[in-house]
Amino acid sequence: MSKARALARAEREAVAAERAARLHVQHEREAAERAKAARRALVWRRVRLWQRGASHRHTEVRAALASLVLVLLVLAYLFTGSFTAVFGTALILLIASPLLLKLSFDRSHK
Repeated sequence: MSKARALARAEREAVAAERAARLHVQHEREAAERAKAARRALVWRRVRLWQRGASHRHTEVRAALASLVLVLLVLAYLFTGSFTAVFGTALILLIASPLLLKLSFDRSHK
């Protein structure tokens, strides 16, 4: 009876060792996949930061403000037909530009 128990125990230990080895291989494979995904995500974040940095939004706002200024200057010329009025509008916009930029970029009040 003792030999049968020893044989049964040896079989159970062999099955448990095989299961542990399979689990170890599976965990290693999953860890390698996670590491690969993390590396891929890191590379992607670096590429995205290079493509569109933190100043991208500010660049879009500046472009929108420049477009608005150009539209206002063209409208000033179309309505008045005078370069003096366009020059005056440009001076007003030049003086008001710090305020426009502060209103556009200042996020402390939002």
